[in-house]
Amino acid sequence: MAYQQDATVKLRQLRSKQAIALAMQGRWQEAIAVNKLIIESFPQDVEAYNRLGRAYMELGEYSLATDAYQQAMTIDPYNTIARKNLDRLANLGQTSGGAEVDLH
Repeated sequence: MAYQQDATVKLRQLRSKQAIALAMQGRWQEAIAVNKLIIESFPQDVEAYNRLGRAYMELGEYSLATDAYQQAMTIDPYNTIARKNLDRLANLGQTSGGAEVDLH
Protein backbone atom coordinates (compact mmCIF):
# COMPACT_ATOMS: atom_id res chain seq x y z
CA MET A 1 0.00 0.00 0.00
CA ALA A 2 2.78 2.45 0.89
CA TYR A 3 4.49 1.67 -2.41
CA GLN A 4 1.33 2.53 -4.32
CA GLN A 5 1.01 5.85 -2.46
CA ASP A 6 4.66 6.67 -3.18
CA ALA A 7 4.16 5.93 -6.87
CA THR A 8 1.05 8.12 -6.93
CA VAL A 9 2.89 11.02 -5.28
CA LYS A 10 5.80 10.66 -7.70
CA LEU A 11 3.44 10.62 -10.68
CA ARG A 12 1.77 13.79 -9.42
CA GLN A 13 5.15 15.49 -8.97
CA LEU A 14 6.32 14.39 -12.41
CA ARG A 15 3.18 15.68 -14.10
CA SER A 16 3.39 18.95 -12.18
CA LYS A 17 6.97 19.47 -13.33
CA GLN A 18 5.93 18.62 -16.89
CA ALA A 19 3.06 21.13 -16.77
CA ILE A 20 5.38 23.85 -15.47
CA ALA A 21 7.99 23.11 -18.14
CA LEU A 22 5.37 23.27 -20.89
CA ALA A 23 4.08 26.59 -19.58
CA MET A 24 7.61 28.01 -19.43
CA GLN A 25 7.98 27.07 -23.09
CA GLY A 26 4.69 28.74 -23.97
CA ARG A 27 3.13 25.41 -24.94
CA TRP A 28 -0.20 26.33 -23.39
CA GLN A 29 -2.44 23.73 -25.04
CA GLU A 30 -0.14 20.94 -23.87
CA ALA A 31 0.07 22.49 -20.40
CA ILE A 32 -3.74 22.46 -20.27
CA ALA A 33 -3.83 18.78 -21.17
CA VAL A 34 -1.29 17.84 -18.49
CA ASN A 35 -3.03 19.89 -15.81
CA LYS A 36 -6.34 18.27 -16.70
CA LEU A 37 -4.70 14.85 -16.28
CA ILE A 38 -3.48 15.89 -12.84
CA ILE A 39 -6.95 17.11 -11.89
CA GLU A 40 -8.53 13.84 -13.05
CA SER A 41 -6.32 11.93 -10.61
CA PHE A 42 -6.11 14.62 -7.91
CA PRO A 43 -9.32 16.68 -7.99
CA GLN A 44 -8.22 18.72 -4.95
CA ASP A 45 -4.93 19.91 -6.51
CA VAL A 46 -5.18 23.68 -6.14
CA GLU A 47 -1.86 24.27 -7.92
CA ALA A 48 -3.08 22.37 -11.00
CA TYR A 49 -6.20 24.56 -11.12
CA ASN A 50 -4.04 27.69 -10.83
CA ARG A 51 -1.77 26.49 -13.64
CA LEU A 52 -4.82 25.60 -15.72
CA GLY A 53 -6.24 29.07 -15.17
CA ARG A 54 -2.96 30.67 -16.23
CA ALA A 55 -2.79 28.60 -19.40
CA TYR A 56 -6.34 29.55 -20.32
CA MET A 57 -5.55 33.22 -19.65
CA GLU A 58 -2.55 33.03 -21.96
CA LEU A 59 -4.79 31.66 -24.71
CA GLY A 60 -7.44 34.32 -24.16
CA GLU A 61 -9.94 31.78 -22.84
CA TYR A 62 -11.03 34.04 -19.99
CA SER A 63 -14.24 32.22 -19.13
CA LEU A 64 -12.39 28.92 -18.76
CA ALA A 65 -9.65 30.65 -16.78
CA THR A 66 -12.28 32.07 -14.43
CA ASP A 67 -13.77 28.61 -13.97
CA ALA A 68 -10.35 27.13 -13.11
CA TYR A 69 -9.54 29.87 -10.60
CA GLN A 70 -13.00 29.62 -9.04
CA GLN A 71 -12.46 25.90 -8.57
CA ALA A 72 -9.15 26.65 -6.86
CA MET A 73 -10.97 29.08 -4.55
CA THR A 74 -13.61 26.44 -3.78
CA ILE A 75 -10.87 24.08 -2.63
CA ASP A 76 -8.84 26.78 -0.87
CA PRO A 77 -10.84 29.95 -0.17
CA TYR A 78 -7.67 31.76 0.94
CA ASN A 79 -5.63 30.98 -2.17
CA THR A 80 -3.98 34.29 -3.04
CA ILE A 81 -2.94 33.26 -6.55
CA ALA A 82 -6.47 32.37 -7.57
CA ARG A 83 -7.90 35.48 -5.88
CA LYS A 84 -5.41 37.80 -7.59
CA ASN A 85 -6.11 36.30 -11.00
CA LEU A 86 -9.87 36.37 -10.53
CA ASP A 87 -9.52 40.07 -9.75
CA ARG A 88 -7.48 40.55 -12.93
CA LEU A 89 -10.08 38.70 -14.96
CA ALA A 90 -12.84 40.81 -13.44
CA ASN A 91 -10.92 43.95 -14.39
CA LEU A 92 -10.48 42.60 -17.91
CA GLY A 93 -14.25 42.44 -18.24
CA GLN A 94 -14.44 46.11 -17.27
CA THR A 95 -11.86 47.32 -19.79
CA SER A 96 -13.07 48.33 -23.22
CA GLY A 97 -11.68 49.34 -26.54
CA GLY A 98 -9.00 46.68 -26.57
CA ALA A 99 -6.98 48.31 -23.81
CA GLU A 100 -4.00 46.17 -23.01
CA VAL A 101 -4.07 44.57 -19.58
CA ASP A 102 -1.03 43.06 -17.88
CA LEU A 103 -1.86 39.47 -16.98
CA HIS A 104 1.45 38.68 -15.33
